Amino acid sequence: MAGVVVGVLVSGCSPPAVATWEGHDQEQVSTYEAVNRPTGAVAAAINAVDQLSEARGNSLGVAVLDRSTGELSWGRDGARQMYSASLSKVVVAVELLERGDVTPQDRELMRRALGPSDDEAMNALWDRHGGSSLIADAAERMRLQQTRPPADPGRWGDTLTSARDIAAVFQHLLGRMPSADRDFVLAALHAAPERAADGVNQKFGLMAVRAEAVKSGWMCCQLGKVWVHSAGVVDPDRRRYVVALLSDQPSSVGYGEAIADITEAARTALSPLR
Repeated sequence: MAGVVVGVLVSGCSPPAVATWEGHDQEQVSTYEAVNRPTGAVAAAINAVDQLSEARGNSLGVAVLDRSTGELSWGRDGARQMYSASLSKVVVAVELLERGDVTPQDRELMRRALGPSDDEAMNALWDRHGGSSLIADAAERMRLQQTRPPADPGRWGDTLTSARDIAAVFQHLLGRMPSADRDFVLAALHAAPERAADGVNQKFGLMAVRAEAVKSGWMCCQLGKVWVHSAGVVDPDRRRYVVALLSDQPSSVGYGEAIADITEAARTALSPLR
């Protein structure tokens, strides 16, 4: 997806931080307060990705959710706004299922949008269900901090979000939604083919290192950058960890190098978590 962009990305950096969720089976309230550095495997994963990003001189946001402790942690660029590309498909699917007015046809469109990453299916959902309101309502429902609707209402890939917020979307999916809806989304992601509907090889990032249920995202060349993302549930048995990796690099870098970088970041992040 390419085109003229109206609007400015808001950026900022912070050290690794943690947001706590009060209650695993109760209504979850995100404090989103920066506290002490996360510890253990999560800290190792985040710090390793931050060090890799610094060494490579690229911008890569990382966030990790540990469902056993309820902590959502993020790295230096984990709370920085980036264009969502196809990660907005996960946000839209969760919001639509939460609204509860989903038809069988809508479910088929969601399945196509989540797995094969079919843009035409996403376009249909976007047009049928209020477009930008899907993002605004999802941000309010899930208390997302950096997620905003696109400046151009017709460009869902220009939704602003962050690694931290995408991890929070998966937290909501795994911990708050009915099991049938949760399993529908996870199954659609797990069944993603290697080749997306547009022919792009989407087996990169977390998908390339055998994570369980992952959404890949890619887009060029808004703001002169290439955007490559990977986020999802990384362990099939316990569904303990969620990892979100969002990156932007100059468009001159190209997809090949950007994809190689995020795949290396995925390997780096998962090593301490397995």
